[in-house]
Amino acid sequence: MQILKVVCPECNSLNCITIQNNNEPIPCSQCQADLDDPFPLEVTDETCTSNINENDIAVLVDFYSTTCGPCMSMYDDYEDAALGFALKVRFLKINADKHQEVAKKYGVSSLPTIIAFKNGEEVNRVTNPLSQVQLSLWADSLL
Repeated sequence: MQILKVVCPECNSLNCITIQNNNEPIPCSQCQADLDDPFPLEVTDETCTSNINENDIAVLVDFYSTTCGPCMSMYDDYEDAALGFALKVRFLKINADKHQEVAKKYGVSSLPTIIAFKNGEEVNRVTNPLSQVQLSLWADSLL
């Protein structure tokens, strides 16, 4: 069994969980939301920072804008890639037009930019749209 610290996608509380192989949902200790929800999480500056710094699992952050054509062309691929990585890699999305603090902190100057984090540290970044296969391979390399 593996014990991990995981930030709840709903209430942003930190949970210590035990990973078991029975495929049962793992509820948040505070709000009972599913911690293993695989869908990308839309975040703010504050929730993005807590997810990067507090999750034991790797984090991919997609910095995007709704007015960016390449960003929107990757939307479905990003969601589809995330489905295979519940409690392995947390996929985040942050609208860089609305939430600029984290984008500035990490020097995001073009969109889309996707940054991979492990243990709160940036390990890689890409500044162009990726396919579902490319995103899945990248996420898999973070395990």
